[in-house]
Amino acid sequence: MNTPDINTPHDIADKMKSSGAEAIDRARQAADQVEAEAHALTMRGKAAIQNGVTRAREVLAQTSDRTAQYVHDQPLKSLLWAAAAGAGIALLASALSKHHGGHR
Repeated sequence: MNTPDINTPHDIADKMKSSGAEAIDRARQAADQVEAEAHALTMRGKAAIQNGVTRAREVLAQTSDRTAQYVHDQPLKSLLWAAAAGAGIALLASALSKHHGGHR
């Protein structure tokens, strides 16, 4: 005699419990994967920043060395450039202070 496959409330509860546990497991695995990828991305970003800082320091040191060499090789020209730059900054500061003084 063939009896239909009847699910009891207990069977249904067991299936739901099993499905819920599987869903929780998949969610945990996905969260672990996201965490690992975020960590890897953070480490790559940190390395890129460190490389950028190192490169900036190298460029700054080279520029400083070149400037010192230029001043050593061309002292009068360097003095004139510095005076011109100072005068330009003074004129700019004066113009800005007059501009801001009129708006009060």
